[in-house]
Amino acid sequence: MTRSKKQKPTLTAPSWLKMSFRILEFISPFLASRLATYLFFTPIRFKTPVSEIELYQSAKKSFLTYKKSKVQIYEWGDAPQAVLLVHGWAGRATQVAHLAKALINSGYKIIAFDAPAHGRSSGKQTSLIAFTELIQKISALHAEISVIIGHSMGGTASIHALQQGLKADKCVIIGTPAYTDWILTTFCEQIHVSTQVERLMKAYIERKLDRKFKDLNNSSMVKNINTEGLIIHCEDDIDTPVDDATIIHKNWKNSTLVRTKGLGHRRILKNKGIAQSIIDFLKN
Repeated sequence: MTRSKKQKPTLTAPSWLKMSFRILEFISPFLASRLATYLFFTPIRFKTPVSEIELYQSAKKSFLTYKKSKVQIYEWGDAPQAVLLVHGWAGRATQVAHLAKALINSGYKIIAFDAPAHGRSSGKQTSLIAFTELIQKISALHAEISVIIGHSMGGTASIHALQQGLKADKCVIIGTPAYTDWILTTFCEQIHVSTQVERLMKAYIERKLDRKFKDLNNSSMVKNINTEGLIIHCEDDIDTPVDDATIIHKNWKNSTLVRTKGLGHRRILKNKGIAQSIIDFLKN
């Protein structure tokens, strides 16, 4: 999978980093691949914007331990049925919790978490597997969770958890890619390393996670789940190709696809129309 020339991601690597990798790769492709892998598992931690402060302050907060990380948990509302919100890479719980108010008003309790190395959780590195295992752990602690909503890579982790046997009545994914190897390729394009370095990274990551990239593709994982799904994607999303939503939809036998315009990759989480589409799906 390759990104079109017109499609450029919101976040780009600085010039000095690209130049540093060119020099390091010239010296040693192996060392370049190891440093690149370290950065691949190290998300940028953004400060909570003003628009999310109220969401943070209004939440019931607690922590749970995941391996060596202290993970921040959030809860809003007290209904008997709960929705688990899963943020994306370099995101945070309060970012996806813009959906919370509408869901609470529709009769749901909301549970969310900051993944390790995100938001107010500890750690510097994390992975898709950590996201997945936290979804499983939190769901086991909260039997009231019947719905999972995942944004971007949080959608991939949600699908992976379902494929691994997690039970949920419904699942919503928003702006989620079809292919994990596309994520790696895009990352390597951003830091300007060669396909040789990318191959070294891929082999090392597969050994590190004890999983093949192809086995973590949403395009294939959804074939193995029975949960009813809603796939939401904006045609103007410059971080994840909109065609990926169609690919996932074709392979997810029990899914509905909603394509929208003008909402991008992150603004979509604040849109009242999208919130209503999710509620209609959950109530149907």
